[in-house]
Amino acid sequence: MNIQYYISYAKKINFSLLWFIVIGNSAMEIVPVKYQSNKNQIFAYPETVNIIGNNVDELVLKGINHIKNNGELFEARAGSGQQAYDVNYTLLNPLNRVHNIRQPIATKYFCRELLAYFKGSLDVNDGLAQASSVWKTLADKNNQIASNYGYYIFHQKTPENITQYEWVIANLKKNLDSRKAFININQPSHKLTDTKDFPCTIGMQFFVKNNHLCCSIASRSTDIYTGLPYDMGFFSFVTELVYKDLKQQLPSEKSEHLNLGCITMKTNFTQIYDKTRTSALKLLEASENKNLSYNTDMPEIYDAEETLKDIYNETAHSPVIKWIHKNAQFK
Repeated sequence: MNIQYYISYAKKINFSLLWFIVIGNSAMEIVPVKYQSNKNQIFAYPETVNIIGNNVDELVLKGINHIKNNGELFEARAGSGQQAYDVNYTLLNPLNRVHNIRQPIATKYFCRELLAYFKGSLDVNDGLAQASSVWKTLADKNNQIASNYGYYIFHQKTPENITQYEWVIANLKKNLDSRKAFININQPSHKLTDTKDFPCTIGMQFFVKNNHLCCSIASRSTDIYTGLPYDMGFFSFVTELVYKDLKQQLPSEKSEHLNLGCITMKTNFTQIYDKTRTSALKLLEASENKNLSYNTDMPEIYDAEETLKDIYNETAHSPVIKWIHKNAQFK
């Protein structure tokens, strides 16, 4: 759909809030947008785009299509490509987290990345490099990596000597309406001029809405091909774990009404790099030529306590962790 923007009123000031008339195919509506005036140029920021899917494959395909049709060209340290702005990716069913349309390599990588996250090592050789050697190219001279998200969730301690995961559980147990159940990932210590690995994820917030536990992830930048399917996979796993943990720890009068909700990744930038553009567009073309169905054999988390023991002890007793070890194919 082609959308035309008309400025209803403007003043030559540095920053203001205006109203734009948005004309679509069949309707007209007034949308508030901001503009910044600089040397007689006006930059408009339209409403956020919401991409919604029942499984991660659906999100990836819709994301590729949106960036292809609406993205702008860019150049960055990691390469050039095409990117879109202010896109929210919402996964309606967190259990549909396995990236099927790039099997079997996608599941193998996903499971290896999960195990690296569970271990939480910031030494690239002791963790993420076992998922892909690409991570070695991002490590510093001491082989340290910043983007092991599991470290910040399961291992990094707060001033009260609890993990950020435990912080989330404690806040929601105390008050299901809490607005403090937040995990910080991107941190001041990451702000080094020559770093190659600056975490794309800013943080994750858990909250309960209409008796559903949901998670909102803030992301500065999300690669639709190599980032979104695995980040969404991991964050959905953590969300399910928080949900099952609360179900087991809350009083029955509260837990019986609690359900698993959705997950939204709010991305400031979402992109296709030129180096993966051909592969990304092939996924889109393949999906247009056949009716894709979705299924996954990844088990649910049945016992949060047992699953957490597996995570911290590097064991595989719970069904879901057994599945992850099996599909990581280390042996």
